Amino acid sequence: MSSSRRPTTPTVMVLVALLLLLTGCAPPSTVGAGTPGAAAPAPSTSPGSASPGKDAPPRTSRNSGTAPGRTTPAVPPVPQYRATLGPVEKEKPEPARFRAGDIDIDLPVIATGVADDGRMQLPESNRDVAWYEFGSRPGDRAGTTVMAAHVDTLAEGLGPFARLRDLDRGDKLEITDSAGRSHSYEVTDVDDVKKSAVELDQLFRLDGDPELKVLTCGGPYRRSTGYRDNIVVTARPV
Repeated sequence: MSSSRRPTTPTVMVLVALLLLLTGCAPPSTVGAGTPGAAAPAPSTSPGSASPGKDAPPRTSRNSGTAPGRTTPAVPPVPQYRATLGPVEKEKPEPARFRAGDIDIDLPVIATGVADDGRMQLPESNRDVAWYEFGSRPGDRAGTTVMAAHVDTLAEGLGPFARLRDLDRGDKLEITDSAGRSHSYEVTDVDDVKKSAVELDQLFRLDGDPELKVLTCGGPYRRSTGYRDNIVVTARPV
């Protein structure tokens, strides 16, 4: 007959409690006593088993898992966080129409980028207004919304933007976007600036207060070089 004995029921319960502590789980109320994480009492020897001699040290159960007089430290709580993604920001609609009622302009808007020569790309017709799609949009909280059109073309002659120089401070501009929303602006400046003096970092900026910049060509014209200047209209949202 083997001398090893099967662990008693209290010992099995102690082992279960220790496993739960090591895995960070709180032991069920049926295991141990007191608050979760407290050490369970050590099991006693079975009735009828041989007791240690007078000079022998007291025996401890190999299955208790703790030294005499020591308690198992409480397991700290594990923080939990909700893994919820925030809402995806929707892209604002593009501008679709430009109006300047004081100078009788009402034209469609086309999104454009950069031409082969490095300048802002413009539509072929002077009856279309270009919007620089890599800049700000109407309704953005910062940066400039830049729009431009030819002052004239060989096939069409002078276009509506030839009247852009006639705008005055306080005149109203309006942009309607592809969702049908209207964005209103008030003219603050109308400047005739040499093309070589235009501050491009200020014209095509993505920070600072929101503004609308509307451009066309102006100043003296030479067949070899074209128009010398730009007419630059600055407006603020209202």
